[in-house]
Amino acid sequence: MRGASNLVVSVVVALAAIAVGCGSSDSEGDEGVAGPSEVTLEEVSDPGDNPFTDPVGEDEEDVEPPEAVAQSGSGKYSGGLPGLYGGTMDYATCDRKQLVSYLQATPDKARAWSETMEIEPTEIKSYVNKLTPVTLRTDTRVTNHGYVDGAATPIPSLLQAGTAVLVDRYGTPTVKCYCGNPLTAAVPIQKPTYIGTPWSGFQPGNVTIIQQSTTIINVFKLYDLETGKIFSRPAGSVGNLDLPPDAPDTPTTPPDAPPDSPPEEAQEQPSASFEPQAGSVGDTYTLHVEGFAPNVTLDIQLTRPDGVSESYSITTGDAGTGQYTFPQTGGDTPLGTYSATITNPDTGASATASTTVS
Repeated sequence: MRGASNLVVSVVVALAAIAVGCGSSDSEGDEGVAGPSEVTLEEVSDPGDNPFTDPVGEDEEDVEPPEAVAQSGSGKYSGGLPGLYGGTMDYATCDRKQLVSYLQATPDKARAWSETMEIEPTEIKSYVNKLTPVTLRTDTRVTNHGYVDGAATPIPSLLQAGTAVLVDRYGTPTVKCYCGNPLTAAVPIQKPTYIGTPWSGFQPGNVTIIQQSTTIINVFKLYDLETGKIFSRPAGSVGNLDLPPDAPDTPTTPPDAPPDSPPEEAQEQPSASFEPQAGSVGDTYTLHVEGFAPNVTLDIQLTRPDGVSESYSITTGDAGTGQYTFPQTGGDTPLGTYSATITNPDTGASATASTTVS
């Protein structure tokens, strides 16, 4: 396996390759839409106007962008790109529990926050607990949302490198930790006009837009802001599962587990199977799982014979079992083997199963 220095070099090369193919330095590569062109500059440790919560995270000062980004200008990057995000091993920049507590204590804010995230207020805790704390390494454009008169108000924003955020399983920034604000994708603007006070090193031509990964990310490859090396952070964990360079990506304890609690994943012995294991077009196919932790929502990644990936979920019962019945197959169903990977996002425990349609 490559050493840490080679990993860092690989990250720089990957970023450079993507940057060259993604937009120009004066327009960010967007196709522009009608509407306001103002983008608010938001430096680190600034909650902005009308924050949803008190700070639930800590930003980092003087974070330098990857050299390839600094040299190549603006670009669009996949949220799963190794080294795109930074962090510090064994330490989370965001307090997810504090964020949930703030929102639960203010129902109006919880409603506005959840509407922005397209979930129900009752789902906030489970949703937030699946997010991963990271630090932006580049000045990143997003749509921030302040809280005004009972509603979330969109604010096209540029977040300074060093801003702590929570990202979802597709690597997209979802929460600005210094204010608890929900984040959504940047609105396309052909020629942004940046308003506010520029920070030292700000360059309108060096702006990043992060796009969601095409597949679910189980392990993030983060750049250690202290050592300059790459380490692994399992998705949904808060630093307690971080692994150093060259270590296998195998979580050993569940996210947020008390120090003396037994590793939940070690207690899980997951397995999965399809019924039937082979069938014909028109049959009904059911995926069965067992051996997972009880009362958790599992992620299903189904890969079809034509290479298309589909996402589903199963909620286990008290016995740690569950099932999912797929829609009845029709005449346009691709023939061949369907493979499913079932993952507990809280622990990283997983199982696989396959079936063949002929």
